[in-house]
Amino acid sequence: MKETETTFREAQAIRGTGVPRRGRAKVIDPAEVVFRGHYDLAELIARYGLAPMDARKILEEVGPARTSLDRYMRERSIQISN
Repeated sequence: MKETETTFREAQAIRGTGVPRRGRAKVIDPAEVVFRGHYDLAELIARYGLAPMDARKILEEVGPARTSLDRYMRERSIQISN
């Protein structure tokens, strides 16, 4: 957009017509949010049966990506079984 062009909201404000205001954001339930390529802390705990503090530590170390977390947990289970 060019510097001289005004947006619709700016034009309404200049003309004095009512500028619609945004309402409050909806409260999002984290249990309903699905990130396809990422694990949520609750999902990680449920998937691998981890203690919450252990799951948080692993999530911070490895990151939320499903592929890297699954690989890490697979390697971890192999190390534990040996």
